[in-house]
Amino acid sequence: MTPRAVLLAAPYFPPALGGLEQYVWNLARSLRSRHGLRVVVATTAPRGTRGGRYDHPEGFPVYRLPAPLRVSHTPLGLHWRSRLHDVIEREGVELVNAHAPVPLFADAAAQACGDLPFVLTYHTGRMRKGRFLPDLVCAAYERTMLARTAGRAQEIVCSSDYIPGDLPELFAGRYTTISPGVELESFPTSPVPDAPRIVFVGSLERSAAYKGLPDLLRAIRQLAGEFPDVHLDVVGDGSGAAGHAALADQLGISRHVTFRGRVEGADLASAYRDARVLALPTHFDSFPCVLVEAMACGRPVVTTRVGGIPWLVKDGGNGLLVPPGDGERLAEALGSVLGDHAMAQRLGSAGREYVARELTWDRQSDRTVEVFDRAADPGRRARTVAIIAPNFPPRRGGVEHYAHRVAQAVAADPGMRAAVITASTTGWRTSVGVEDGVPVVRLGTWVRHLNTPVSPLWPLQLRRWLRRLRVDVVHAHAPAPGLGDLAVACSGRRPAVMTYHAGSMLQGHKDVDLLVRAYERYALPRVFARADALVASSPVSLAFDRPGALEITPGVDVERFTPGPKASTRPRTILFVGRLDRASPWKGVDVLLRAFAVLAPELPEARLRLVGGGDAAADHAALAEHLGITDRVEFTGSVPGEVLLDAMRNAAVLVLPSLTAAESFGMVLVEAMACATPVVGSDAGGIPYVITDHVTGLIVPRSDPHALAAACTRVLRDGDLADRLGAAGRQRAVQRYAWPALTDRYLDLFRSLHPTPTGRGLRQRSLADASSGAFS
Repeated sequence: MTPRAVLLAAPYFPPALGGLEQYVWNLARSLRSRHGLRVVVATTAPRGTRGGRYDHPEGFPVYRLPAPLRVSHTPLGLHWRSRLHDVIEREGVELVNAHAPVPLFADAAAQACGDLPFVLTYHTGRMRKGRFLPDLVCAAYERTMLARTAGRAQEIVCSSDYIPGDLPELFAGRYTTISPGVELESFPTSPVPDAPRIVFVGSLERSAAYKGLPDLLRAIRQLAGEFPDVHLDVVGDGSGAAGHAALADQLGISRHVTFRGRVEGADLASAYRDARVLALPTHFDSFPCVLVEAMACGRPVVTTRVGGIPWLVKDGGNGLLVPPGDGERLAEALGSVLGDHAMAQRLGSAGREYVARELTWDRQSDRTVEVFDRAADPGRRARTVAIIAPNFPPRRGGVEHYAHRVAQAVAADPGMRAAVITASTTGWRTSVGVEDGVPVVRLGTWVRHLNTPVSPLWPLQLRRWLRRLRVDVVHAHAPAPGLGDLAVACSGRRPAVMTYHAGSMLQGHKDVDLLVRAYERYALPRVFARADALVASSPVSLAFDRPGALEITPGVDVERFTPGPKASTRPRTILFVGRLDRASPWKGVDVLLRAFAVLAPELPEARLRLVGGGDAAADHAALAEHLGITDRVEFTGSVPGEVLLDAMRNAAVLVLPSLTAAESFGMVLVEAMACATPVVGSDAGGIPYVITDHVTGLIVPRSDPHALAAACTRVLRDGDLADRLGAAGRQRAVQRYAWPALTDRYLDLFRSLHPTPTGRGLRQRSLADASSGAFS
């Protein structure tokens, strides 16, 4: 049930002018008028004014708490906690929403609210001043008081996706992004004027020098040569105004610049509409409201690629982005908008459409009320699923891609949140970031053995991060001992899902196989028994025969992997895609090279392309040289996704010549099939379950280069066969392996799982449901 009385606690509030102030003011108005909530605002009293209770013209009370001290524009006051507690009691507040990052005020609100639901809204990234001592103090505050305040919050709101990426240890996995909005009626659009007029809107305080007005003044001097009538309106005031005016005079551009001072309301909207373009060359910002307001008026914006701005402004789409501090690029971008009326209209229209669709205060207040509802009712809280895998993109591989797709599906579900825990590829230090909107924790790795990352600290780190991210469901991925097994063991009361991707990992090396055999016989069954639900990624997965295990295969994005030219018309290129690691000799690359040496004399125009990197590439290149085929074999290394897609869409045949059951599925086969590319695979592992021989591809005996050469030769010479296999493969990929249907089964599974007092005893019920068709 939505709380009826809400306290918005913010360090600043109008008439103070700034992004946080405008956010809280607009939110208060919309919560009251649109949702009928009783809104109470608590803030600090401006310098030189008395504290007390005031009735705002919009119809809600505003409590201004005394702040007799200020340190670097940060208000400080005594007894805030007790005063806020009195406000909460007097007004019958049911939920507290505190706004930060200004230290202490939000922290006092968190302490004052007691057992009431508490929501923290954070408006910027790390508080850094560029000076050692202030930065040290800010860092200490973020690690102590702010961390406790964030931990106290039932829900966290960030005003842009940039913020959790900059402060991932505080917010990753727990936040909802609700950006500043705009009242479209207050910022009506109009045609872009012809006059070369630029507007800058922002604070002119010395502390706001990062807004970049000096860069813009220098750009005006450069533009004046090409546009003699260019004019800049500077909207804003502050302690640095005189210095900016002096710089304009020094640059000889005073006649091109008007300092208009502080402008509000309808006059501010007119200032936007009078201009052809808004310029904001800021060196740092989270999500500047002035960009949203200018876009609402249908004006193109030229700004910098910093903070959260790239989430709002798409370069060339609804504005132009330049590097911060690059006056030449700034002048060039502004000149392109001033000189191209069609561009100015296009960018302005796109900005208006985006704001109208995504950033109205009606929409943002609706989303805020949803957050309040979740905070007030724990049963409505979004469920956090931790996807835990030993490797994750940007590393390439089947398991990595599979885990990434599950994470994206969870993140897209409105009732869930995704978090990823994986192993670092860069060293022993743990790093945290937000990638594609999903928090990713990369645990430090001490050593890699046969491509398996290992660290003795992982048990402690996993428990810490599961708590910090407030994980509800653990989803572990494994084909090898390590992180996935530990995740299940450390899940505690949280339900754990284990997805096992491999058949037996035996590789034919006596010493290694001795350890692998012991792990698969004694340790792995215990991991399976501890998991609340098991998923096998293919029929050869060691989890497949366990009672009640689900089979959810890897899939393919059939909207992205689309057919290329007819297979019979493509260049005669044989394609292999996979890692070229000494730890993965079972991929059978040596067999493929020997097969190509067999067919090469008969097909002089054929080429072999090996896509993938690894420490065995040099070994394979040496074998190619020994076989005399070096000039017809291309080692491309790892390539970007679009290059790989192009390679698949234009190959005559893709080959996967794996040797053992370690190849449990072969995702590249499905991707190639989606591209209507004929496929040839060996009779190893899960490959025969993907390829129907002579229907969707050809199956050959493993370790047989002559049989592999014969199959490839058939496809390259028989155009009708190639086209038929390609078309049937595409149809199979669409019908059986499209990702949405596969990930939906995971979402259903995650929703069905709930913690138990012991963390055990759930598996039998869930898997019984699954085997009866609940997830099929």
